[in-house]
Amino acid sequence: MGEVAKDRWVNRRRMAWLALLAGLAYPVLLLLTESDQVAGVAMPFYTFVTGVLASYFGWATWDDVAQRKQ
Repeated sequence: MGEVAKDRWVNRRRMAWLALLAGLAYPVLLLLTESDQVAGVAMPFYTFVTGVLASYFGWATWDDVAQRKQ
């Protein structure tokens, strides 16, 4: 049972890390390309990244609290 609980959030954690890394790499992309089109996508991009990270943190915290109550 411990192995299942350990592997339970692996893919979600990977998705959160990739979103975080993409959010950190985006300004570098802007500097390298100096494109107005890439800069125009910044707000929706960061809204998406923030949503992914916030949902991961929220659900992980909620799941941790639920597991501790059992």
